[in-house]
Amino acid sequence: MPRHRFPLVCALLLTSFGALAADANYRVVQRIKVPDGGFDYATFDPATARVLMTRTDFTSVVDAKTGRVSQLNAGAGHMAVPVAGSSLLVIPQRPNNVRIIDGATDKVVADVPAPGAPDGAAYDPYTKYVWVMGHDGGIATAIDPAAKKAVAQVNVGGTLEFPASDGAGKIYVNVTSTPDIAVIDAKTDMVTAHYALSGCRGASGLAYATQAKLLISSCGNGMAKVIDAASGREVASIPIARGPDAVIYDPVRRLAFIPCGGDGVLEVISVPDAGHVMKIETVPTQAGSRTGTLDPQNGRLYLMASQPDPTGKPGPGGRGIARVPGTYEILVVAP
Repeated sequence: MPRHRFPLVCALLLTSFGALAADANYRVVQRIKVPDGGFDYATFDPATARVLMTRTDFTSVVDAKTGRVSQLNAGAGHMAVPVAGSSLLVIPQRPNNVRIIDGATDKVVADVPAPGAPDGAAYDPYTKYVWVMGHDGGIATAIDPAAKKAVAQVNVGGTLEFPASDGAGKIYVNVTSTPDIAVIDAKTDMVTAHYALSGCRGASGLAYATQAKLLISSCGNGMAKVIDAASGREVASIPIARGPDAVIYDPVRRLAFIPCGGDGVLEVISVPDAGHVMKIETVPTQAGSRTGTLDPQNGRLYLMASQPDPTGKPGPGGRGIARVPGTYEILVVAP
């Protein structure tokens, strides 16, 4: 490249990254009423364009095209993981079960034993398995939905939170008790590395940025860690608000979203590559809104929300703060 053109190319690249940040202008555009009930993680099924939010006793379903709300009664738990190429959903359930249901017929297909309080899970397109993390026992279980059975167990150790797949044979999971990110080789069913999360306390949500090959982890002490997935090197440590849980990645816009229920905001982080990671927006949402999912086609996010009890009474099982009946809804956040 001629020397005189180099500054121009750099200027164009910087302009493009600046334009990306300037274009981010997310806000709550809709509120969808749903029945009362506790909630955990949410997923989006691209095959049916449905938002799936597991609740205490059922799974709330929102048609992303029409906004129509329905529910699946065959499965409740921590999340409903869609299985590509089928209508199956895999749902981790405590204390030691993983339920497979048919999302088209709302029927139970199988119950598969899994140890250690099954919690977070992710579909891995490489193995075509759903990898389920045992929160309390440190065991990762690979579920073959087609065969309706567990096909592997990996002793990761520690307290496991959310996993993410790179789609090429690696499963990553937050070990919140260490804290670090464990790397599981899905070809050998072995842990091959641990990536330190220096200064991170209460690591929960985890996402894999496909183009940049970065891992984004949320920490309960007001930071997000961005890690190079190949080497484990820390790329960035970004201040975020209180009470994060999920990390949601948009592969089309190359943005990571972290709902922070403690402060009632949504943090928006640009992750085009390792050299240009930056927080670009903090969007007001609602206190307690800490999990959600994304429709990658239009970039809309769906965040679970409800009003906290003003008396500060503890929630079910003494966890969190009780919520006001009749206030449960899904916040739709869009650019």
